[in-house]
Amino acid sequence: MSGDVIGSLLLLGGMLCIMAASYTVCYAIWSRGWEGWESWSARTGLNEEEALAERMTRRK
Repeated sequence: MSGDVIGSLLLLGGMLCIMAASYTVCYAIWSRGWEGWESWSARTGLNEEEALAERMTRRK
């Protein structure tokens, strides 16, 4: 039942490094293409003020 502790820790560390690297690459790709909330709102037609006003009328 005694496993290779050092080997398992190395595998765990390697897995965490791979996950961190893939997260970093995905974030870098996403942040390069992100244009900001203003362009997102203009493209989707969402407006925070209108959404808040509609939420207040629904509660009444």
